[in-house]
Amino acid sequence: MENLLLVSAPADGIINGTIQLPASKSISNRVLIIRALCQNDFPIHNLSEAEDTKTLVTALDSEGVTHDIDAGHTGTAMRFLTSYLATRPGTFYLTGSERMKQRPIAPLVNALQQLGANISYSEKTGFPPLKIKGQKLRGGKIQIDAGISSQFISSLLLIAPSLEEGLEITLSGIPVSSEYIKMTLGLMSNFGIEARWERNVIKILPGKYQAHEITIERDWSGASYFYELLLLSEKGSLFFPGLSAKSLQGDEILWQWFGHLGITTRFTQEGAYAEKTKGHPEFVSFSFIENPDLAQAMAMAFAGNDIQAVFRGLETLPLKETDRIKALQGELVKLGFSLAAREEGIWQLRKTAWPQLQRQVNFKTYNDHRMAMACAPLALKLGQVGIYDPEVVNKSFPGYWDCLRQIGFKLIFDAQKESTDS
Repeated sequence: MENLLLVSAPADGIINGTIQLPASKSISNRVLIIRALCQNDFPIHNLSEAEDTKTLVTALDSEGVTHDIDAGHTGTAMRFLTSYLATRPGTFYLTGSERMKQRPIAPLVNALQQLGANISYSEKTGFPPLKIKGQKLRGGKIQIDAGISSQFISSLLLIAPSLEEGLEITLSGIPVSSEYIKMTLGLMSNFGIEARWERNVIKILPGKYQAHEITIERDWSGASYFYELLLLSEKGSLFFPGLSAKSLQGDEILWQWFGHLGITTRFTQEGAYAEKTKGHPEFVSFSFIENPDLAQAMAMAFAGNDIQAVFRGLETLPLKETDRIKALQGELVKLGFSLAAREEGIWQLRKTAWPQLQRQVNFKTYNDHRMAMACAPLALKLGQVGIYDPEVVNKSFPGYWDCLRQIGFKLIFDAQKESTDS
């Protein structure tokens, strides 16, 4: 049995209101590691309240108390802690959820071992859990495949200043999510560490992070589900306090993408105003190689509006909280759409049938916060939808359901529904 949340949209299909977006967990988690490596403490304002960030806070707070650390479902915690703990005195056992134990970590471990780290696998080779004997690392030159996860690279970069010889990383392959690498380097620069990135080589000299207080930006990834709402609405406008176009987040490109879809964004000192001002095209093409976290919101928004599309850059989606390709395929079929690979690196989102929607459509979430948040806005087209395991949004956006309620959606929580496909 799974919990089921019934989401009903405003009858007129009009969306207006103010959305208080959460703090960026991506920035929050990087700043937490920087603070842990900094010799002096400093205040962090507007720290993310997401489950991911709380997991990392708990792990860092417990480092000196217990050597058994559980990263849960949190990919950033697992990857960032692997490098961080490798530089700390002591022996650590780093584990995670069953899904985390299926997510490869060998490229990061291999790179750290080249730098002198003492890390071994406790169960399956190449996957968590890990046994880490922390020690001072010498640093030096390494090569790593940049086409698997940018978090591996960010994890190494964050510890680079503390290494005796600094770090020089040669990136092989085609980088994915390089905007997140730029975010990491940007934050390191804010705390006094400079890097040189030329072609496929990133070099960081030994140094010390300089403490100063910081306020975490509002989350652009979280805004994507409300831009999706506007695209699915009859008309409407939303105000996002504190959301800025001058952002370290690569997902800031969202407002430009939706600008091509009829959603106009205007920025002021107070935040961002987004309004549906015109219609949308019937066919679009997007590459998610730099912004994979936007793929689910875009796919569901397009299917809900009968927009067919070509997607590129989905290669990392199967390695996320769930296999997001399979998850999307499983839920898009309920809307009469398919997501199919056509040739290497190219996926086609297209209408395959007129769905029979006499019954309420219930969407599975696959233990993935982004699936839950991407499917809920479809209530605007279907009147009402069911979302299984709605608590999963706590991973990144604990206030998501409250935000929907505040702009006119009705929510009914029923813990006794059986999990069946509609």
